[in-house]
Amino acid sequence: MSNEHPDLKENMQDKLQEIKQTTEKESASNPKEQDSDIGFLQEEIKKRPRNRKKMMRQMMTIAIMAAVFGAVACLFFLLLEPIFTRMLYPEEAVTGVTYPEETETEELTPEEMLVNEEEKAATEEQERIREEVERILRDKDRGARAFGNLYGALRSVALDSLYYLVDVSEISSDTDWFNDPYETRGTVSGIIIAKADSEAQILVYSPGINAAQTIQVTFYDGSSAEGSIRSYDSVSGIAVLSVSLEGVRSEIKERLRAAELGSSAPSVVLGRPVIAVGRPTGNSGSFVYGAVTSEAANLPIQDSGFRQLTTDIYGSKNASGVLIDPEGLVVGIIDSVHGRPDMPNILCSIGITETKQLIEKLSAGGKKAYLGVQCTDVPNDVRSRMDIPDGVYLSGVTDDSPAMNAGLQKGDVITYIGEEEVHSSVTISRILLENEPGTEISITLLRPSGEGYTEMELSVTLE
Repeated sequence: MSNEHPDLKENMQDKLQEIKQTTEKESASNPKEQDSDIGFLQEEIKKRPRNRKKMMRQMMTIAIMAAVFGAVACLFFLLLEPIFTRMLYPEEAVTGVTYPEETETEELTPEEMLVNEEEKAATEEQERIREEVERILRDKDRGARAFGNLYGALRSVALDSLYYLVDVSEISSDTDWFNDPYETRGTVSGIIIAKADSEAQILVYSPGINAAQTIQVTFYDGSSAEGSIRSYDSVSGIAVLSVSLEGVRSEIKERLRAAELGSSAPSVVLGRPVIAVGRPTGNSGSFVYGAVTSEAANLPIQDSGFRQLTTDIYGSKNASGVLIDPEGLVVGIIDSVHGRPDMPNILCSIGITETKQLIEKLSAGGKKAYLGVQCTDVPNDVRSRMDIPDGVYLSGVTDDSPAMNAGLQKGDVITYIGEEEVHSSVTISRILLENEPGTEISITLLRPSGEGYTEMELSVTLE
């Protein structure tokens, strides 16, 4: 067959060769057409769009399951924790109380012996009162009479105090807007502390009495005389007055007497009955019975070691006068200035023990030197717990005072004044009473610095 049509075969081969060449030329001249044949292989696959609502539902489901799981875990912990705690840390049983063995008491100093004697006397007095109360309770009829006699005895002591109690009136005159004269008068109760034929000295607690133009002293019978300030301590408000007895009738003058001062030591007065006399209710000549309920140190009075006695006596906010014990001895000066803010009508007083030296100084016409510090006696347990050195802690320093001008600061601890070691605010008060205004003294103190205290020595000129 191939031999019969050789020309036809050749023509077909030539035709195929021509078509091939033509195709190759077209492909070379149009590459895009060639690429289009495989274009479907280069297309990008688009991501499926997110379903946000479905995602939020899934997240809320997970959060709810987590909260439920946490609550269940907490519940199981609360239920099982005590069991595991008892298993790991079994409680110890109380087997008994052990007290340290008492040792032989060391030899006491004279001061300690005095304190022990006071405590012994107070204990014996308490025992006597307890036996008397028991005896009274065993005999009701006799007890009623004894109860009446007890108040009768206290009343006699209170009435006897009238012979040394006085009213001190501070009088000032001025004119008003219309030039009309008027007079202001403030009255407090004081006591006679010294008496001679022609003169008496009056102790009074009245801050600002030095501003009065006239001072009038009224005695128990209503007679009066003009008084004058012998000496006044502007820091505490305590003054000693002088009053002439020349115009007082002889029978009245003979009955006047000086009050006797007792002791306000806690071991002596705490829990014991007292009588508030003078003007405890605001009225002259009033008196109220009660007891000393507490004692606190360091009244907020500069340069002093005064102690406050609190009673259960309900009185006036303007009360004045003194507290006396059943023997008639003065144990406190009624103080309406530094009363308890939470109990405004409960009578408080300044203990007489810490004021005796000041009274002696003022009575002699002297003046207490001024330093200008607020002292605080830190209890031993607080000192140990807060790591405060032994001495007197300064809780305040008055502006423009000798102390501030010398460089003393709040928080300092005074350890020495001169060569004398200082352990209490009473010591500072005594040293100031022993010195005169204008005296220069040296004060050794410890000042907080970093984690400890730095010792300093300052020179102070008292005023």
